[in-house]
Amino acid sequence: MKGVGIDIISVKRIKDLIETYGERFLNRVFTENEIEYSKKIFNYAEAFAGRFAAKEAIIKVKGKMIPFKKIEILNMDDGKPYAKGFENINISISHEREFAVAIAIEMEYDEFVSKK
Repeated sequence: MKGVGIDIISVKRIKDLIETYGERFLNRVFTENEIEYSKKIFNYAEAFAGRFAAKEAIIKVKGKMIPFKKIEILNMDDGKPYAKGFENINISISHEREFAVAIAIEMEYDEFVSKK
């Protein structure tokens, strides 16, 4: 393992940003695929908050600022989230009413290759 990043965020904070700034906020932080996916979820604020936390966790594990839209959080067919373009980073997202949390674990190259 190369590093770990974790982030927690208030779902209400993201919901307030969406209600205040709408598409302007969404388009600044999320990709079209993320917006399309998250808007289909019953509690869309939880979905957006989870993706926001995952992006923050990836920034922390990388140790440098990366524009939010350069990190795209998608889902595999089985629902497991992954970050497109960051295949050596495993992520997990959880949310429970008030908070969303995400963890990002960056694998060493040899750990990543042996996983395939």
